[in-house]
Amino acid sequence: MKNRIFFLFFLLHAVTAFSGELIAPAPDFMVKQVVGEVLSTLQQDSGITHDIKKLDALVDAKIFPRFDFSRMTRLTIGAKYWNSVTPQVQQQMVDEFRVFLGYTFADAIAQYTDETVDFVPLYLDPEANDLTVKTRIMDPKDEPTKLYFQVEKTTSEWKIYDLKIDGVSLVRLYHANFSSDLRQEGVEGLIRKLHKKNQEVAASRHG
Repeated sequence: MKNRIFFLFFLLHAVTAFSGELIAPAPDFMVKQVVGEVLSTLQQDSGITHDIKKLDALVDAKIFPRFDFSRMTRLTIGAKYWNSVTPQVQQQMVDEFRVFLGYTFADAIAQYTDETVDFVPLYLDPEANDLTVKTRIMDPKDEPTKLYFQVEKTTSEWKIYDLKIDGVSLVRLYHANFSSDLRQEGVEGLIRKLHKKNQEVAASRHG
């Protein structure tokens, strides 16, 4: 994978901040709108990529609320493990995974230089509740990178539950990373490991 994979993952996540209107706008339209907003923020605030607290706040407040973290987490650990624990433990797993990804993406944003985003035309079936929006990340110093993301339609908005970079699924990537811990210690063991890691990262960046 490319060295900047997590920055590219961030870009894809960033473009999925859909509005909460009663009728969900076309996802590709909203992608274009939010890409412009996010990239504009990065370009106008030259110091933001050097301020980790600002980056953490940006990810938490402006980006992640637009994801379906419950579905993403369920797909990441798999139905077998998800169904083996109580709803309370499921929520703990969702919360720790969300924090873990938040730190990862905030660190990735700090690598932003001058990438741009191109959009592949989307045919939107009005009856579709699940679809793929295709984009390309254009880097003047590298080959274009294909970024696809899976979104689902809820009552009032589209939400993301998986994404791919050059064919590599974020859900599958973390499924592979977590599989050993899940086999050995179960969901509770993975939660403990993520919680410890999250605490260590929080202490290192927020003192």
